[in-house]
Amino acid sequence: MTERTEDSQAGALRAFTLLSALRQNWAGALIVCCGLGPGGSALSFAANIAGAGCLAIDARPDVCRAALRSGACDFVVNTVDEALRVLKNEIRQRRPVSVGLTLDSTAALDALVDRGVLPELFVVFRNDADAVVPATATWDRALQAFEPLGTVIADLDRSSSGVEGVLDARTQLENFTKERNLTLEAFPFDSTEELRAFDSKLLQIIPAADPRHRWCAAAPRIFHRERPYRRLVFLTGAEREQAIQLK
Repeated sequence: MTERTEDSQAGALRAFTLLSALRQNWAGALIVCCGLGPGGSALSFAANIAGAGCLAIDARPDVCRAALRSGACDFVVNTVDEALRVLKNEIRQRRPVSVGLTLDSTAALDALVDRGVLPELFVVFRNDADAVVPATATWDRALQAFEPLGTVIADLDRSSSGVEGVLDARTQLENFTKERNLTLEAFPFDSTEELRAFDSKLLQIIPAADPRHRWCAAAPRIFHRERPYRRLVFLTGAEREQAIQLK
């Protein structure tokens, strides 16, 4: 089962904002996640916008193919070595890339550890009802192999039940947006022309140095097929008023 089209933009926005809260610059960094359903696809989109390399592991071929069709993944491969060949080349050049790996998560994780791969961020999506992910064992393996070396182990769907050493990403996101007085805003439109004009004006509201500027620049490219037409963005109260006037 794949994420509904109308939910993908919201999930990607939250994931991107979380990445912004965790790190200012993701270029040249690696994100690894287990599960390529709704959460994993959203994170793959977000990683691409943030400039990171992303390896999304899922044993279900149909889910991986759906992620490829939606653009959440740039490539889908069947072995760890294939995945690493793509990732190493792009990450070395500090270019974003998302790779889907059709493989059991335990086998994939063991192979990554054996090869000395150290991601900056590791995530398991347990709340994807169709995912065959041995979440508890995966958390434990990642905590043992990655966390002592500096990898952030994050729980984006609050499925870890307070496992020690795992970051509660939703709380991190809530704190980040609260500190900056940001709220999630949705702006609907009747046509692609109206949305395109609004996106252009929105880039004038968000400072170029703000990570949200990257979101506003990338969202029109990534979600151009989404219907109904709308744009989601985190804004301050003053920015919201400006955006309403522009609309």
